[in-house]
Amino acid sequence: MSTLDITANRMETFSDWMNPILVKETRQALKSRQFAGTFLLLLVACWLICVFGVAASGGNLEFGQPSRNFLQSFYFVLAAAVVIIIPYTAYRSLLTEQDAQTFELLSITSLTARQIVWGKLLNSIVQISVLYCAIAPFVAFTSLLQGFDLMRTLIVLTSLFGVASLLSMFTLMLSTVSRGRQIQTLASLFIFGGLISMFSTSIGMGMALINGEFSLDIEFYLVWAACWVIGLSYFALFMQITVSQLTFDSANKSTGVRLVATAQFLLFWAILPIGSWLFGTTISEETIYAMIFVSLAHWAIFGFFISMERNYLSRRVRRDIPKNILVRLLAVPFMPGGTRGYLLLLLNLGLLTGLFSAFRPAYTGYGADPYFVYMGVTAYILFYYGLGCFISRVMLRSSSAMQPMHARTVLIVIVAMGVIVPYFILWGTGIYDFDGYNNVYHPLLLSNPFATLGELSDLRSSEAGLVRALWIGACIAIVLNLRAMAGAVQEILAPKRPKSHAETSDTAAVAAAS
Repeated sequence: MSTLDITANRMETFSDWMNPILVKETRQALKSRQFAGTFLLLLVACWLICVFGVAASGGNLEFGQPSRNFLQSFYFVLAAAVVIIIPYTAYRSLLTEQDAQTFELLSITSLTARQIVWGKLLNSIVQISVLYCAIAPFVAFTSLLQGFDLMRTLIVLTSLFGVASLLSMFTLMLSTVSRGRQIQTLASLFIFGGLISMFSTSIGMGMALINGEFSLDIEFYLVWAACWVIGLSYFALFMQITVSQLTFDSANKSTGVRLVATAQFLLFWAILPIGSWLFGTTISEETIYAMIFVSLAHWAIFGFFISMERNYLSRRVRRDIPKNILVRLLAVPFMPGGTRGYLLLLLNLGLLTGLFSAFRPAYTGYGADPYFVYMGVTAYILFYYGLGCFISRVMLRSSSAMQPMHARTVLIVIVAMGVIVPYFILWGTGIYDFDGYNNVYHPLLLSNPFATLGELSDLRSSEAGLVRALWIGACIAIVLNLRAMAGAVQEILAPKRPKSHAETSDTAAVAAAS
């Protein structure tokens, strides 16, 4: 057998091993007008940059340092293709499957939801790689010019590749969340606007790095590595959310997502101290405060969804509950259900409070104490999400037609009323005037997180009294869910397992024999 025959057989075996969704999507994408147009436009734009750039440079091409200008132009064209067009195409690809009702055909095959998502994502990565191959000769041309920095070029291009892949995964996740036609149309506008915003950010960071505005020292590489690790963790989170959205309803959709979100939070707090210890650098006070409030935002967004889920455990989920009592105890907050989600939120915010107490710098007495602001934000999260957990439990129990999204909508309305209504009361009673110049904080604004947190960051405020009042409300919300949380824990520790098929057959055989 000739070498060509052996190679052909190996390639055929490799194509059979590959993800079938990847093969299908790549064939369709490479034949589509959208990708062909993007590819040709990128080549034409880069060719024009070379022609007019060389003509405009003149003598500077040989004696100056024109490589930065050429590389910035090529980077701009490449970023427009891989940050805007490819992620938006990934978003539309899964929506097209749902609109054409072909996704049901995929779901009844032997392919798992994870394989379908990976196939869609790898198709986007293949398209990004093809565009990188198209621009590679132009980057090679730039390397022949004066002032070319290989390390900066590698950092810029690899970072752009990672951002484009992460955005493709993010848009795939959003395509599984938006189901209705009206929601899809509105979401498409927001997604396109968000991609343009990310394109602008990528251009700003890339141009600054190419121009040498960032020094490539140890701290830069530490931050760059931390961004990669955090980006990979969000990639895993988006992947898990997408897979759970495409999984059938009786499966366990929550545990994987909650585990990834918790691991992401712990990783976020481990990477900077470890990197600081390895490289012998110190973590600044501003970095600690940034980590605290980024973690708060992480759990505020995540807690909005996990604290208002349906508490029902399907037969499949109850059958797969671990048999070891210790493992079951550890698994309680990660199991499906809004009450257990609120318990997970409580545990992680408690851990975050301990980390803040351990790492926060000593308060100097100048400016507002960030600890009071943190405690205020935490109290608001616990109060409103505890109220949402209670409302969702009542609503979902009252009717099978109710969905968790209805409870989340009600909570949004309650928060909006808590922000707006106190102002109307104060204006109606004459305490506040419409010009707002002489208005001071009033206790009636306690339901308004924006006004209260602004007051907590003001030196004139009685911070301890406000925080105490907020935590009274948070404790009331916790008490409202205390009995339900105890029942949710008991449901996992002493589960009512459905009998397996073998146990049912044995029981029937014994009954027939007797």
